[in-house]
Amino acid sequence: MAKKITERYGALIILAALLFNPPIMSIFNSTRLIFGVPMLFLYLFVAWALVIGLNAYLAKKLSAEQLLAKEREAGSDTDA
Repeated sequence: MAKKITERYGALIILAALLFNPPIMSIFNSTRLIFGVPMLFLYLFVAWALVIGLNAYLAKKLSAEQLLAKEREAGSDTDA
């Protein structure tokens, strides 16, 4: 399971690289305002928050996986 999570971290890095790629960001570079904020700034902060949120989710999942593995290891030591 830990390998699956590390693969998802790799996918997250690729997603972040795509989100902050200048050709993608240029799509949102306009003079239009949303809630009084330029679209590019709003896009940058939303994309940034998305990457941080996904990173936190994966870190929590990885931490739970490691804790479960330690509990299994401790349980097998006491059985032997």
